[in-house]
Amino acid sequence: MSKFFVIMLTVCCITLMSFRLTNGDQPTTNNGDTQIHWLTFDEAVKKNQEAPKKVIVDLYTGWCTWCTKMDKATFQHPAIAKYINDNFYAVKLDAEMRNTIHFKNNDYVYRSGEGKEGVNEIAVFLTRGKLNYPSVVFLDEAMSNPQPIAGFQSPIRMDKLLKYFGENHYRRVDWGLFNQVYKSPLEATFKTNN
Repeated sequence: MSKFFVIMLTVCCITLMSFRLTNGDQPTTNNGDTQIHWLTFDEAVKKNQEAPKKVIVDLYTGWCTWCTKMDKATFQHPAIAKYINDNFYAVKLDAEMRNTIHFKNNDYVYRSGEGKEGVNEIAVFLTRGKLNYPSVVFLDEAMSNPQPIAGFQSPIRMDKLLKYFGENHYRRVDWGLFNQVYKSPLEATFKTNN
């Protein structure tokens, strides 16, 4: 093989690899809407009163390392962001916020001395008393029946959870069975065990 051919082959391989790393592993969306439209809890309540829709709550704290990792790895994934924007009102909620939240005729206040930095009672309500960060909580169209899921969720697992709750499979099928049967389209782009 000539030196020129080897150099050209190397350049082509590097170009293809860089293209794959920057473009190939990230599915694109038709409308380019790749960021989640986060709302406050109060904004979601108001929007839900006008047009009922399921709600997903990202429950986090400022000190939670895994919360930050999930925000970058999962919530910034274009396919995840698009599905959430199309099917849910998305709430980003600091579990340690000091503001009072009025929800369903109750006032949820900040309680110091609980948890690492204190906690807002709405976080206790949404997680059914089992605080863990990060957590995602799914609420139905009536903003009731909180379904908390604790811990870091990869894009593949989040896709499964979004479909399970977003398409009402949770009303008919056990999560364990759904998780085994449903194959996320994201599995083709990620080579991880979930």
